[in-house]
Amino acid sequence: MTDSVMVDSAEYSKKLALTVVDAIWEKKGFDVVALRVKEIVQYTDFMVIASARNERQAMAIADAVEDEVRQKLGQKAIGEEGRRTGRWVLIDFGDIVVHIFHKPVRAYYELERLFADAPQIALVEPTWVHEIDGEQDESDAYNDLVWQGVKWQPGDAAALVDDAEAAQEDEEALEDEEALELAALAADDEPEELTEIE
Repeated sequence: MTDSVMVDSAEYSKKLALTVVDAIWEKKGFDVVALRVKEIVQYTDFMVIASARNERQAMAIADAVEDEVRQKLGQKAIGEEGRRTGRWVLIDFGDIVVHIFHKPVRAYYELERLFADAPQIALVEPTWVHEIDGEQDESDAYNDLVWQGVKWQPGDAAALVDDAEAAQEDEEALEDEEALELAALAADDEPEELTEIE
């Protein structure tokens, strides 16, 4: 009895993943991969990753995915993130998690590398996918400003050393200036004439 429930659950998860893939292709999403990650992570069975040519298309794909899953399988997403910007939209259906990236953002984060050992569902891509995939993107390469501060570039260490030395020199100069001010105040330390108040 338990085995049949598990088989049904696995079949449903795969059907859900394929429904998501179809919805992505309907909105001209490309570079679609469906990975079975059940043995790697505990929070989901499958992960579907897709690319869009721009943020607006990523949001349209996300809408289409949610509509298609609701209409065909009667299931709603239990969570979503990234819809405001459209650079990386995540939709959580429990059994599967969908990642829709603007193409340069996907290239930047390389999410598939985290799941390189996961088996892929064999997908038969529409013929138009290869035409779109090779076209030029509508935006420049993506640079995450948060991560730019974390990643080391050539010369960063030297710049930090130079900045530290400059800060030390500034601090010493400030101390000298304060010492001069104190000396000037000490020289001015003559008592003022007191006038009696009548």
